[in-house]
Amino acid sequence: MKMKAIMIIMMTLVILAIGVVSLSALKSSSAKGKKQKISNFFLKTEIYKSNDKLTNTIMKLDYKDSTFSYQEKYILKPGDDVGYETESKGKFKMNHDTLIFYSEMPENAQLDFGTHELTDEEIAKNKFSYIYPIDEKVDDNQVKIYFDNIAEIQEYKAFTIIDHQLKPINIIERKELDESKLIKTKTSNFFLFHYLIIEMPKNNQLLIIGSRDESFLFDFNKIPYRSFHFYTRVYWGFMDLTGIKFQKNDKTLKRIQSADDKRYQSSGALNLDFIKQ
Repeated sequence: MKMKAIMIIMMTLVILAIGVVSLSALKSSSAKGKKQKISNFFLKTEIYKSNDKLTNTIMKLDYKDSTFSYQEKYILKPGDDVGYETESKGKFKMNHDTLIFYSEMPENAQLDFGTHELTDEEIAKNKFSYIYPIDEKVDDNQVKIYFDNIAEIQEYKAFTIIDHQLKPINIIERKELDESKLIKTKTSNFFLFHYLIIEMPKNNQLLIIGSRDESFLFDFNKIPYRSFHFYTRVYWGFMDLTGIKFQKNDKTLKRIQSADDKRYQSSGALNLDFIKQ
């Protein structure tokens, strides 16, 4: 009887041990599965297409480095003489189900005419050929930007981005020159027409927004000057989406409209739903 009791106890211990090992293996497998699932999520790329019927517009999200690219191309119809293409690229951040874009400054190739013809020495210091330094003294907490002749500086407002929100920046002076001023460079010449003097944002991120769906980003972590001339034409084929937000679910991206941000309200492609491909 005693031997039988011992055997029952031993069998019970063995069954419990097997159960513990099995449960441990199951938890380990489950943990590995979850880890693999999370890993796969951050390695994946998602492509979305706008519902706009007038354009072929694609948004691509690359989770491995949190980058995005945006391409919008007008679909020519019979009788159309010209179309258009525009693009954007940069970084994105996720805040719960909200997707927030932070564009890069456009590349020099976006402006194939009318650029400042920089020397090798100049391009080594400032990689943006659409920006040229003006030798003027500016207060440490200010920046002075001369704009090309097509800019409507009377309409411009200045902002920075703080906590994913547009925050107004003070424009200290807005001035049209009485006479255009010729600037002679080592390789070419150009004229100064008008300028803004703006409070320098502490985070070095300045946005100039106009009334014609214009948005120009100036990243002073990359711009080594406080007074310079700027060609707005570089944004003819490039959209600054800095601060633009989308609500994201499993199947769609939907732009979040804001009373404080009136940019691109006329853009059908950007404001219609994007469907996951």
